Amino acid sequence: MKTVAIVGSPRKDGNCDVLVNKLLEKIDGEKSIYYLNELDIGFCKACQACQKGDCVKDDDARKIITEMLEADLFIFSSPIYYGQMSGQAKTLIDRFYQVSQNPDKTLEGTKVIEIFTQAQPMKVIPFGYMGMEIVDTIVAKGAAGKGDGLEEAIAQIEKIGDKL
Repeated sequence: MKTVAIVGSPRKDGNCDVLVNKLLEKIDGEKSIYYLNELDIGFCKACQACQKGDCVKDDDARKIITEMLEADLFIFSSPIYYGQMSGQAKTLIDRFYQVSQNPDKTLEGTKVIEIFTQAQPMKVIPFGYMGMEIVDTIVAKGAAGKGDGLEEAIAQIEKIGDKL
């Protein structure tokens, strides 16, 4: 089995690292581990060039994703900061766009194990963690292009006044 593991924490030897390495001890086969904080991974530019080939950015994300396309198992770890994965982890995840937009690439069928660590003992979103009252959360689903998938979100926005 070929395994690619990601440690999305800026802390080497931190909790994510400990848990990923403990898991890797239990897995046979070829294994790679990447520490995102030590790599050069740029932000997705949403330029759409990946629809016809590789991402225009030639950085460490390209190497990781190329290896993932051949992997049987993907281990993804990140600490949770204010209800979200680390910035390092999110930057890599955004670069997966090149797989979802290119019909010649797929991660379908790849097994995934997610490992998240957080100081907060319960699940909260960023502003709730800071003691703020969350009135509502709006998610526009299917908003791939400008104006797409906004109807439900707009209807939700129109009702928010009643909650204030």
